[in-house]
Amino acid sequence: MTLNYQDLGIAKDIGVVDQFLDVEGLFLIDAGCGSMALSRSLAERGARVLGIDPDPVQAKKNREADTIANVGFAETGADKIPVESGSVDGVLFSYSLHHIPQNLYPDVFAELRRILKPDGFVFVMEPVASGELNEVMRLFHEEAQVRQAAQEALDVYGIPHFEQTSVIEYKKAVEYSSWEDYEAKYIGSSYNSGSYTAEDVKHPTVKKRFIEVGEPLGYKFECPMKVTLMRGLLGAPV
Repeated sequence: MTLNYQDLGIAKDIGVVDQFLDVEGLFLIDAGCGSMALSRSLAERGARVLGIDPDPVQAKKNREADTIANVGFAETGADKIPVESGSVDGVLFSYSLHHIPQNLYPDVFAELRRILKPDGFVFVMEPVASGELNEVMRLFHEEAQVRQAAQEALDVYGIPHFEQTSVIEYKKAVEYSSWEDYEAKYIGSSYNSGSYTAEDVKHPTVKKRFIEVGEPLGYKFECPMKVTLMRGLLGAPV
């Protein structure tokens, strides 16, 4: 097992995907696909994609949305992926691994090993719980613990089962036009509906902190990100 580390500085999420993955002709799972924006981008790059998401609100939106060429959707979690064993080239988690209940991590990674081809990969893109925007979000939605748990799950259930692992760090540029712009983003996130309310986001202390940290920056932030890319199943049949 080999472990590689890189720091890219400022980068875009899709740029990191493009730098490390050639997806043309591959069958991929977009786990926790949300609005399927990544699924669409992967399909545009020549992949066949199955987006999965257990959130019933988002799932209803996805089923009612326009069809995306070479993209399918299933309302399910990553512990029960409706594909044949050894049939998938890669699985991507984009901002989604930390949303999985911690008791399901063993089942999720076992399921990934079931569905992946021997030379398959898992690409996990996760926000790091630090930086100015995190100082705002933690006032209504503290994610440090769940994000740390996701990284620990990778260390325990993921990395030891793959031949090669690359850890890629970078900072994503995020800009808001105003407090109202920021507020609308988090109020509209259905996958967090059980974690905080619209009233939590609108609390005066949140707005005050957003303006305090954002105004000197012109509401332009650099958000730390971490990608864990695991390739090649150990012990898989040749």
